[in-house]
Amino acid sequence: MSKYSDFFLIGSPEYCELNERMRLRSFGSWLAEEVWCREKQNKKRAQFTLELIRLAGKIAKAKGIDEDAAFELLQSGSDDRAEALAEFTEEMEQLMVLSPSGKDQFEELVTLFFKNRGEVMDGKKWVATKDWDVEDTRKLPANMLTIIDKFMSDEEGTEAMEKEQDEEDEEAPK
Repeated sequence: MSKYSDFFLIGSPEYCELNERMRLRSFGSWLAEEVWCREKQNKKRAQFTLELIRLAGKIAKAKGIDEDAAFELLQSGSDDRAEALAEFTEEMEQLMVLSPSGKDQFEELVTLFFKNRGEVMDGKKWVATKDWDVEDTRKLPANMLTIIDKFMSDEEGTEAMEKEQDEEDEEAPK
């Protein structure tokens, strides 16, 4: 956090206690950087989908089949797939590079949440985890990742509920 963070982080902080020595600060919504990270991830998934559609169209045209059948062929795990798509191997490999991994995306968000919100107990003092990195995230136990996932959803949900309430208030008769 920068020296300006105190201007918008008014009030007593609330925390999600991960264990007796680790916690994440709650802001009641995602921070801009976290939202932008998710948006970047969504764009990457959209780019992958568009390339998949393009390749399915190319396969459909080359094989004389409809695009739905080409999609099924791309997603098939059968032995026939490799033989049927041999001429598209290079394009499929390039497409796999674009394929966003849910694990990688979650890992990126968890790391960012710790950089922005994390604190660890160092002796008797809570210290921010601004230098948290992917390697730290990879060492978290699975049960803690489940708690973090719920925390992230709750933070995102709080913002969505507030927006929904504001819209309802605007629509209410005056």
